[in-house]
Amino acid sequence: MEMDGIRLKKNKNYSMISVITCTYNSEKYLNKALESIQKQTYKNIEHIINDSYSTDKTLAIIKKYIEQNKKDYRIKFIQSQPNGVANALNVATKEATGDIIHYLHSDDYYYEEESLEKAASHFTNNSSLVWLTGNFLVEIRGRIIAIPQTHLLRINPEKALSAMNIISHENTFMKREAVQLYGGFSEDKNSVVEYSLWLRLIKDYQPLIVDDEFTVFIIHKGSTSTGSVIKFSKAVLRAFKTQRKEKIFPLIGYYEDNDFYYQYKKIVEKVKEFRSLFDFENF
Repeated sequence: MEMDGIRLKKNKNYSMISVITCTYNSEKYLNKALESIQKQTYKNIEHIINDSYSTDKTLAIIKKYIEQNKKDYRIKFIQSQPNGVANALNVATKEATGDIIHYLHSDDYYYEEESLEKAASHFTNNSSLVWLTGNFLVEIRGRIIAIPQTHLLRINPEKALSAMNIISHENTFMKREAVQLYGGFSEDKNSVVEYSLWLRLIKDYQPLIVDDEFTVFIIHKGSTSTGSVIKFSKAVLRAFKTQRKEKIFPLIGYYEDNDFYYQYKKIVEKVKEFRSLFDFENF
């Protein structure tokens, strides 16, 4: 298991899960997220909280949470400047020491008390597993809806992912080492933060696709990507830009060394050359 000469260790005993939560003025939903961690049956975890200097009651909620749980599992609190979600996630990831890593956002929560235990068991039972993903579970106005996009992924993971970012960030668990080696989250404002990571990982490692749910994603007005039609549309456009950045052609797939992609690039260049003939500003 190598990348650029760096060897990924095979799983031996995944006794530690790093749960990462990034906050910024998150008082509305944060308690629910933290309570869902407290209730987990799997206690061999570390929880890393990265706050971007919140000005509401977020810090008070975190302080109370740490006091209540510091004897039950490791909790590390840090703060970093508000430079976007991807940056906050990357900063927090550097602090993680667990073998498995999971990102629980401040407005998400674990679906069941056994969520972490179920995820950990997959890694324990599969010595070569690098990452796993489950269904997308959303809460809309108090109603929980499961979106079983894993059925599409199973047909052809590479092609399905090349067409759209259908891997649920909230229901994906990874080796911490893999997140770091494959570049972490994209801090480019024109890209989807996790999409590039998925596209790079899947070139070398197939995810374990499970028909199960671990985490609930709450859709609300403040959601970064789904809070409104405009936000959702922008997220879709960022996904297309990410595909181009990673040299992905939808359904065809990667890649620079693919003959189809080579021919496609030639056509694009010819079109650009043709259009330049009608650029009257250069006359």
